[in-house]
Amino acid sequence: MLTCCALLQFYQTLPAEKVTDKFLWGRLEPLLSYLGDEEKKKVLEALHLAYDSHNGQLRKSGEAFITHPVEVTRILAELKMDHESLIAGLLHDTVEDTENVKFEEIEFYFGKAVRQIVEGETRFSKIGSFGENASRAELAALDLKQLFLAMTEEVRIIIVKLADRLHNMRTLDSMPPHKQKKIADETLLVFAPLARLLGLYSIKEELEALSFSYSNPEEHALVQRRLDCLAKEQEDVVLKAQSALQEKLETDTFLQERVESFSVGTHQKNVYSVYRKLKERGMDLEDLQDVAQLRVIVKLKDAHDSSLYGTGSQLCYHIMGLVHTMWAPIPGAVKDYIATPKTNGYQSLHTTVLPLGAEKLFPLEVQIRTAEMHRLAEYGIAGSLYWPGNVSLAVTAMHHIVGENWTAAKKASDFKSSRLPSLSDLNNSVMARRINWLNSIREWQSEFVNSLSAREFVDCITDDLLGRGVFVFTPSGEVMRLPKGATVVDFAYHVHTDVGNQMFGAKVNGKVVHAGHALANAEVVEVLTYDGRPSRGSIERHQEWIAYAQTRTARHKLAKFLKDHADLVDSSPPPDVAFREASGTMQQEATSSSRQAATGREGGAQVLNLTIECSDRPGLLAEIAQIIADYGHNIKTYSGKGTYAGHFVMKYQLEGDPDRAAELCNAVGCVPSVLSWSLGCALHESDNTAEG
Repeated sequence: MLTCCALLQFYQTLPAEKVTDKFLWGRLEPLLSYLGDEEKKKVLEALHLAYDSHNGQLRKSGEAFITHPVEVTRILAELKMDHESLIAGLLHDTVEDTENVKFEEIEFYFGKAVRQIVEGETRFSKIGSFGENASRAELAALDLKQLFLAMTEEVRIIIVKLADRLHNMRTLDSMPPHKQKKIADETLLVFAPLARLLGLYSIKEELEALSFSYSNPEEHALVQRRLDCLAKEQEDVVLKAQSALQEKLETDTFLQERVESFSVGTHQKNVYSVYRKLKERGMDLEDLQDVAQLRVIVKLKDAHDSSLYGTGSQLCYHIMGLVHTMWAPIPGAVKDYIATPKTNGYQSLHTTVLPLGAEKLFPLEVQIRTAEMHRLAEYGIAGSLYWPGNVSLAVTAMHHIVGENWTAAKKASDFKSSRLPSLSDLNNSVMARRINWLNSIREWQSEFVNSLSAREFVDCITDDLLGRGVFVFTPSGEVMRLPKGATVVDFAYHVHTDVGNQMFGAKVNGKVVHAGHALANAEVVEVLTYDGRPSRGSIERHQEWIAYAQTRTARHKLAKFLKDHADLVDSSPPPDVAFREASGTMQQEATSSSRQAATGREGGAQVLNLTIECSDRPGLLAEIAQIIADYGHNIKTYSGKGTYAGHFVMKYQLEGDPDRAAELCNAVGCVPSVLSWSLGCALHESDNTAEG
């Protein structure tokens, strides 16, 4: 692959008469060996159409415009995208930048799917021409909103757009400095995170490195200089470690019986990821040491072996054990993304060790994965769309995931039959993980239609979806990603709007927590919800929770909920309190759940922890105690304390009639001065109070 500078020079040094369609096909055709003859023929027809349409047009850098769509298509071919995506890459500027091609013509010659991709590319690229009175910021927001909505209809739109953006970044030298910075900043904010969400790490890392060099050239130069220095200092030790590990794996009999081949490669962390880590941790550049990596890629003898639970993952764990016999692992530095893949489907084992032999010890990260895991790690959703020898599986999977809008590049009937995945297979597939987040964009569009400006809609996506996050679990084991700093309120609304609206409390790792509890990685979060209409008390709780909502999405949903129930009166029927699992797929009565948790069996008295936050006033304690007695509960223990001026927290452990717990909580919520309450079961008699 040519570097961005070499790419510019390559075309700029060519005489215009040499940039013919035959010459361009010579650059593209060698990358298409994975396509069939008929598909190659269609791609060649698209090249002829693009060449004729852009004839005489030049880029700002001076080379023929046709070189841009050809290079975009080369990027798509390197990702092994289907022939329809390649055709769309060649034609993506023909309607917008020429007067020779219409969408109807594209559909007639190349099909509806190609038209949809090209139309999606063109739709948001021309949005600025429809808003003469809008500001540049508003037009940019409308542009991005169109992009986000278009890609939910056809996921290949964003893949083609990422290839388009990558080539533009590779040739950004021809733009004036102020435009370079603007485009680079937008790429770091939107397009690199989108590539990460799709698992396109090869695209993501190049976009980040190029954008960083234009967005902040001084910092880029400093970090790159430090990386070059560390590479030179650590080279001997890293190469010795590579050789030692290679020898260890070659002589292991367990591997010899099961592995066709393997590689141990040396790598260094991406310049932008290093810069971001330095900023997040407040580190000085001179303190940077942990940038060297070894990557072990194992190719199995059985190419169709399952990489999640089969021999492939077993071999990865075995290799990690061998690594740990050679070098001591750093405690807490083992990351198992095989058992718990990232939300974009990324799978690998990571461990960090201290190799011997250096004057100054430094951490060395070792990544271990199968060849299939590596392909999907590098190419993400694009790698999922191309499954060698099993195209029918990819086609069927995409139909389940994105619906009938997905038009297959190759029909399943054209290939030998193979086992098609069951629905449960698809729901847990790597590919489903990679584009599951598109549902969030669809939900936001349908829920916030006409209530959010384009800028607010884009901010929701860039802040809540594309930013860095934490990973937590639902009680059923589903992994969910939220932005860093997100609270249980954000989690509830992330699961579903109804879950957030009907929430009355939450548990983290089995313990009742305050609504403002900030989530940390690997926590198990359970949302406690009620059924029925909300009461005045629940409305007051949600009013308070706006202060705890950190994501724009949760704040918008809370505001809408409060607006919809502004006329709520005290006579609202009490809710039938229930515990609902955060995934929204199961529900069980709180009384049954609490009783079993408290006694270890059905039957017996229920012990509950009740936490009340309130504005302190005379007589409130007596009023609460009377309500507890009226609804058939005894106070086993009580504690209370003031948190800040006029604000008080009461903690009770109650025992009594479990069937009246819902009524009790509703009555407490209606008491003047009560700001919020939460209810949880006491797992052991010795647990005196609930945590609030």
